[in-house]
Amino acid sequence: MEPLHRRLSAGAGVRRIVCVSQSAAQLFAHCPGKVKVIHNALDVADFDPAKVRGTLRAELGLPADAVVFGSHGRVLRRKGYVEMVRAARRALDAMSAETRARVWFVVVGDTPEDYRPDHVEECRELAASLGLGDRFEMLGFRSDVRPLVADFDVAVVPSVYADPLPRAVIESMAMAKPVVAFGVGGVVEMLDGGTGEVVPFEADPADPEAASPAAVARLAEAFVRYATDPALRARQGHAGRERVLRDFDARAHARRIQREIVAAARPGVADITEGR
Repeated sequence: MEPLHRRLSAGAGVRRIVCVSQSAAQLFAHCPGKVKVIHNALDVADFDPAKVRGTLRAELGLPADAVVFGSHGRVLRRKGYVEMVRAARRALDAMSAETRARVWFVVVGDTPEDYRPDHVEECRELAASLGLGDRFEMLGFRSDVRPLVADFDVAVVPSVYADPLPRAVIESMAMAKPVVAFGVGGVVEMLDGGTGEVVPFEADPADPEAASPAAVARLAEAFVRYATDPALRARQGHAGRERVLRDFDARAHARRIQREIVAAARPGVADITEGR
């Protein structure tokens, strides 16, 4: 399909191409003049942490001082949950007994039915084989992730491919959660040192679809740092919420998209103004 997409996008019938990230825009390097990057957005009021009651801790019976590293989204191999499981094991082994007793890892999401094998079950089996027991929970699909994300202390987005712009990053930031993620795709356009940690990534030379052991080790080190620094979690979570309010509000996003549609439909006509 790629040759077809290249021909269509380069043709005169396509006037505007809107991409969700610079990473996605690289697919259209052959016609850069048509490309506009407009990041994804969300309704910030729907993800207001002050209005969402967390249910995860009660559901799992976690102690009041639990530190939850959580992730949500589709559970596919390229989303990096194998790496998250392996990093969890390394991190727990590196923690003091006191810290280890307070840390849990949770994944919310499922593998689509048309994907086989079921990667949720593969990750459960891996976690069990590594002796993680109930310290790593795969909770499956939920129609509303907000009450679960509300109880995360740290959001994890462990994608191991050039993920264009994972919505989980924006949703977690909107819920005032610091985000730990591999530095891939559009992730680096959303995160900085003030809102989370971008973990340096390289693929495993023996398996290009996996992270290298060194990258997994760095992810584990980040888990240890965040588990033991509540001030860091609070500071970055607040900064993430502020960043979403400033840069990822769906109202401003809709106006940007509208301008591109008008410009494509009526070439030569001035774009509508930002305030309309």
